[in-house]
Amino acid sequence: MKNRVTRMCISALIFMSSFSFLSEAQELDAKVSINTQQIDASYRSRFETLQTDLQEFINGQQWTAAQFSDQERIHCTFAFTITEMPSTDSYRASLTIQARRPVYYSSYQTTTFNWKDDNLSFDYTEGQTFTYNEFNLDNELIATVAYYVYLVLGADFDSFSYKGGEPFLRKCESIVSQMQSSESKAWKAFDDKKNRHAVITALLDDNQADFRQLWYNYHRLGLDAMYQSMDKGRAQISSSLPLLANVRKANGQTPLLSIFISAKQDELINIYSEAPMTEKQNIFKTLQDLYPTYTNALSKIKEEYKE
Repeated sequence: MKNRVTRMCISALIFMSSFSFLSEAQELDAKVSINTQQIDASYRSRFETLQTDLQEFINGQQWTAAQFSDQERIHCTFAFTITEMPSTDSYRASLTIQARRPVYYSSYQTTTFNWKDDNLSFDYTEGQTFTYNEFNLDNELIATVAYYVYLVLGADFDSFSYKGGEPFLRKCESIVSQMQSSESKAWKAFDDKKNRHAVITALLDDNQADFRQLWYNYHRLGLDAMYQSMDKGRAQISSSLPLLANVRKANGQTPLLSIFISAKQDELINIYSEAPMTEKQNIFKTLQDLYPTYTNALSKIKEEYKE
């Protein structure tokens, strides 16, 4: 697959001092955590098994046809918080997913996905076996995990080549389609402007394609180019950020703006810490127009750099 080759070539350069094709691994290096502080202590022990089994499931499943070396695996976390037990073996929870990838010729890891889903409801019996059949999904927890695995893959591959993550985003679309019989509003159109249906619909919407152009420009042409010239890499990011305005114009309620700022807020402040003041002010104005509720946090962009 051409996009996979592109990612492999870049990854090989990133890890050129230690890269080896001798060992092959699955795509993800995921860590699963489960917070049970909000439920009765007598039920908490069962989640130790769930945590172990979910982590083994995510890391052991072959999610793509591509081969990854150990060094190429995508580092990510799936952090569950159990909020309620409506009945025995039934749970409500939130799920925060984070993923990152290395920046070319750098030890720095950039966040490629940082998202919280507050609408997870699922059934689980201790010792339950997890299997994934992409053509026959009937388990709410596994469907949700698979959906976010493919979003993580899509965001990662999109950062290496324009729309390189398309096959994985289409997997998300298929999962959403299959889960329309679910009672959960997380899968339904128009029920929530930031739910699973809304996110994948926005990512695959041609009218909002400037987001994925920005994503590629930001990572491959911006961050990955900074080893050669910090100023030129930053300039690529600066010239691409206005694409977010096009995305908002295409859909005023798009979740893509939230996806971007949740992953990149702190990084943007760091990127522009040593920029000329005029550039700082211009970028702050661009971002303030897009994210008025983040004005206080983003105002750090305008601060003078101090050793």
